[in-house]
Amino acid sequence: MSIDWLLDLERSIDGGKVVFACAGMGRNQWVMGKSVEDLMAPAKRAANTKKIPIQIVRIIPKNDTITGDMYLVPTNIGEPGARGEPQIEWKPIEAKEAAENMRDVRKGPSPFFGMQVETTVNPD
Repeated sequence: MSIDWLLDLERSIDGGKVVFACAGMGRNQWVMGKSVEDLMAPAKRAANTKKIPIQIVRIIPKNDTITGDMYLVPTNIGEPGARGEPQIEWKPIEAKEAAENMRDVRKGPSPFFGMQVETTVNPD
């Protein structure tokens, strides 16, 4: 299930694994990767399609955030796709309290994550 994938992601990040993300092509879709280089192509495609700069962010534990950091919150956790991939809609939120209130809790208390901007990809 998608909630299991989220819980595994939270455990990995809390355990020190480095994960990066960027906004994808679809509405509220985010792409995860192991490095900034992994996300350059999806970020460039999204920037050119949407005609706006796309930020590549480092996903961090929500308790490690500092003033100015934002939160990446799963607002809709769906059933896995045809190939078993998680179907999750994400939103960047500015305040921790708002992030706690915006997360999808239909399948239990879902995790949410802090995010720090690593780089910005501009459209051509």
